Amino acid sequence: MKRFEPVLQLIALLGGAVTFGTAYYLLFLAHPAWSAAPFEAFLPMFQGLILKIGMSQIIVSNIALVACAILFFLSKDRFWLIAIALLLVSLPVTMFLLMPINLAFIEATDPNLASQAPDLLHRWGLYQIIRTIADGLAFAAMCKPVIWPAKAA
Repeated sequence: MKRFEPVLQLIALLGGAVTFGTAYYLLFLAHPAWSAAPFEAFLPMFQGLILKIGMSQIIVSNIALVACAILFFLSKDRFWLIAIALLLVSLPVTMFLLMPINLAFIEATDPNLASQAPDLLHRWGLYQIIRTIADGLAFAAMCKPVIWPAKAA
């Protein structure tokens, strides 16, 4: 199983990079654009982007999570475990904080949604900060054992 370790490291790093990169993009590029746009222009942009990248980010993040778990059991390097813990921070933030807001905008059935949009977008941005930091630190933790592996005793 050790011979698959470099492939698993590549999978983990690619998954971690895509997960962090997507979170970073949403926080620093998409969110400011959404916040500056009028509601009528914002809503279709949000719906299209979240529906397109949301599921793919979840899949990629879970692939990275599984790769990190296997790498932890193979190497016993605590940085893989740290990466797992940080990736797992994203799960409840996404499911319980971001998803209700995402669904409110995707379904767009509330007649007061236009007036609530600025507050919802503000909260979405705050939750996305947590997720971006966790994903970034998870990616950094994944990089440590690959770039600077522990020396064998």
